[in-house]
Amino acid sequence: MRISRSVNSKQSRLAGFFLLALLLPACSEPPPSTAYATLLQAQQAEQRGLISQALPLYQQAAATGDAAAVAAVLRLQQSTTSVAELSEWLQNVPLAAEQRQPFLAQLGLWQQLPASEVLRYQQQWQKAFSKMTAPIKNKLQQQLTTADEPHCALHLQPVLSTAQSALQWLQLSKQWQQDPQLSSLALCFNAPVFIDSQQLSCSEQRAERIQCDAKPLKELVLQSGATQLLVLAGQGGASFNNGWLQLPETASLPLLRHELSHLFGFIDEYPLAQTIADSECVAGRITPNLLFAKDDLPAYLARWQLEAGDIILTAVDSCKHTSQQAYRVVSADSHLQHYELAVPDLYLKLMQQQLQRPEQLMPVAYYFAYLARQENDWAGWQQLMQIAARSGYPPAQQALAEAAGNGVRQAVR
Repeated sequence: MRISRSVNSKQSRLAGFFLLALLLPACSEPPPSTAYATLLQAQQAEQRGLISQALPLYQQAAATGDAAAVAAVLRLQQSTTSVAELSEWLQNVPLAAEQRQPFLAQLGLWQQLPASEVLRYQQQWQKAFSKMTAPIKNKLQQQLTTADEPHCALHLQPVLSTAQSALQWLQLSKQWQQDPQLSSLALCFNAPVFIDSQQLSCSEQRAERIQCDAKPLKELVLQSGATQLLVLAGQGGASFNNGWLQLPETASLPLLRHELSHLFGFIDEYPLAQTIADSECVAGRITPNLLFAKDDLPAYLARWQLEAGDIILTAVDSCKHTSQQAYRVVSADSHLQHYELAVPDLYLKLMQQQLQRPEQLMPVAYYFAYLARQENDWAGWQQLMQIAARSGYPPAQQALAEAAGNGVRQAVR
């Protein structure tokens, strides 16, 4: 199998340099002279920016078992080549077991590593996360106004797989801390959990939304009781689905901010797909940022405790593929239309308002309970629904109450 030749991003190159320091062994056997000469040629070509020349030279040196060349190939290819392809290529490289292990960790192939090595690598990452997130925790503590006031109304569970996603999460954590709007939210992140990349099996088609296997995530929720998941894995389009925030492993902070808004019920302000628009664009439906009929204004103001002067109804194209006209409640374009744009102050205010009642936000366990019902897994349904109910989510509590009176099968609709 031959890995495709492509130019990687600057970010992935930085990831590679970081990984060399964190993952590679302190020393290795000297490479054969011919491989070393090829490696030098590859490095010189890369320094001149000739990646298309450097990559095949790195591959040639790697084929002799040169660990530095293997690291270079992965550094140049990881964000543009699937983990499955890289794993297949790596299996054919003649490396000793101790040399291969850092690269398996880099690709998130934890199941191919001894348990002791998995623990060691993940402890290294967790130590790095702790150093990065300590200032965030301190800042939140400083925001407390009373000794018993909770500073984390909602916890998100980050799920990582490859070293690239781990490095990116470190950067996102730092940027979150520095963002005045996001750092003001009473929202915290649990310590990241690593799941083997082949278990997650996230898609890597850049033109499509990322799809991952829900089974290992469901097991994580059953074991940890996590209410909201933030999965940083795969390549392609981001999405939010009923408590499951899915981002590519190279996601930027603006993209995280955009998708996080959907957790709070915000709707995209660009044309929605036909099937989505048909279900979303319904007069009388109240969302934080959109109205689907001007007659809904009084109900909207009452729901969000606002005055008429607080909003400016502005037509947007969200419902372009239906007969309904949508109106956002601010005049300027927002991050819901183009994710790079700023978050309007009113939108931030509405997010903070919802964090005062986080139990109203759908937990991912409720969604996984729905999937369990689809599979006729009634025991799984009950376990997951209990987790959702413990978070205070009213529909979950109601479903369990009905199950207690009528039996699980009759209670689920």
